[in-house]
Amino acid sequence: MWTNSARPVLVLGLGNPIMGDDGVGIVALEQFRERFEVSEGVELMDGGTWGMNLLPYIESAGKLLLVDAIRAGLEPGADVFLDGPDLPRVLGQKLSAHQVDIVDVLTLAQVRGTLPATTVALGVEPSTIEMRASMTPAVDRGAARLPERMARQLREWGIRVSPRTPAHA
Repeated sequence: MWTNSARPVLVLGLGNPIMGDDGVGIVALEQFRERFEVSEGVELMDGGTWGMNLLPYIESAGKLLLVDAIRAGLEPGADVFLDGPDLPRVLGQKLSAHQVDIVDVLTLAQVRGTLPATTVALGVEPSTIEMRASMTPAVDRGAARLPERMARQLREWGIRVSPRTPAHA
């Protein structure tokens, strides 16, 4: 997948923006791209609803950061952080078609021994998953917090993350 010999950090935005709150991962990834620059070796990827097509990207990553709408039984719009043993169990709670696929992809990578040892999911508790062009207000507010949360996680992993310099008119 990647040409350099070091295994990259993969930041994977997931979701479906035409399904309301389900689009939070994609929206947050785009906001992150607009607000921050990252050092070489970090791949920012819109995984959308790719399902099993994500397997080779996940397997070639050194560390994996998933960004998504995640049902964790919290109030809509609440911040969700998962890592380690909680990740498959909570992601396994059916949210939408793509989330079942990501659980399948992560499980397959784990069975094959290729799941990155460091895998974290950052997300927001959704309110409703239905055909609509915008997120609910609570989830929209949660999405606005996600880019900074993503930057903080990457910095914890030793990745250089710096604010983008605004373009001058």
